[in-house]
Amino acid sequence: RLTHPRREAGLQAEIRNTHTHINCVSGGEHVARSAMPVQASHMEPSSASTRSQLSACSGEEEGILDVALRARRAAEEAKEAADENSTTPEIVRSLLAKALNEATAVVNAARSSPTARSSPRSQSRPTVKEFATALGQEAREVAENAAQESFEYTERSLRKARSLIEDHFNIDEAFRMLGPVRQDSNLARDVHDYFNLAALIPVILFNVWNWSWSAIHDLCSNHGLCGLAQGIDLPRLWHGDVFMLFWWTTFAYFIADLTWMLVLPGCVKSPSVIIQHHVATLAYMMVPYLLRQYGWLMGSCMIVEVNTWFLIARRSFNKNGDKPFQTGVPLKKSVRLIIVSTCFYLSWFAIRLILYPLLFVVICREWLGYSGGGDSMINI
Repeated sequence: RLTHPRREAGLQAEIRNTHTHINCVSGGEHVARSAMPVQASHMEPSSASTRSQLSACSGEEEGILDVALRARRAAEEAKEAADENSTTPEIVRSLLAKALNEATAVVNAARSSPTARSSPRSQSRPTVKEFATALGQEAREVAENAAQESFEYTERSLRKARSLIEDHFNIDEAFRMLGPVRQDSNLARDVHDYFNLAALIPVILFNVWNWSWSAIHDLCSNHGLCGLAQGIDLPRLWHGDVFMLFWWTTFAYFIADLTWMLVLPGCVKSPSVIIQHHVATLAYMMVPYLLRQYGWLMGSCMIVEVNTWFLIARRSFNKNGDKPFQTGVPLKKSVRLIIVSTCFYLSWFAIRLILYPLLFVVICREWLGYSGGGDSMINI
């Protein structure tokens, strides 16, 4: 029985202190209990203390929600940045989407916390510091997993990727060329290379025979860069005296080479690409066959076979991957390798990088001129 006023006030203060030390995030039930008046005579509810404790709980709850909202916003910005970059791996996009979903779930849980706190079965909740630490740990794990997946994806892609230079040269980790590649044993490829080295010679010679070399000499003598700056009149340089011999020789070569690859596709590294190339070449060869005034276009395009011959010769003449003028390499072979490689690069640069782009413009102009006198832009 509480009859003494001082004892009653001291006991009431002790009860208030006992309830105050309870963490507000451990459940609303404790807050509600601390707000209830003590069922004893002459005892008053501590309304000021209760209001202070409820205010602290509200601030704690608002802090958790703010952290959750910032975490979700950060996840949204990361996902938007990944979506805008087309080179972002798909696994990174998936992990960022997962992180955004987790952050959204945390926000929803924080917003619904008052209802959960009012439940008698609700469990104690972490503080803002504990919640932020846990969220940061989860975000770090997601980021680490995304980085690891990205690294593995990139590594797999790099292992599958192969530079075209590696088909001809040995490359170290710094992508420095160490020397020509040593060719593996492949009888089908070797025989096919020897066939091309022999069959391309008449194709090249008959093509050269159809050009007026005196006109070419005059052009190069009177104009810088053989008239490239002023524009070359290719039809004037072409007489076509043996065009049909050139046409049938070229046609026979492509038919034979196409048949060879259909029977023995292992004789080349990319049989499907070369087969498609030969079929397209045989199709466009029908144009100068039916329209003889465009024989010079076929002759201009077929000049590239000079570069093809040196490409095959460079591989066939150096199966061991020897470097010129190195110990153990004969002088005769070194000189031959230097000559073949120099001719390959010069012809590749002159034909594929200079002649062909100019020739494309010339072909388009001739097609437009020819179509102007017909009924259709498609001339079949």
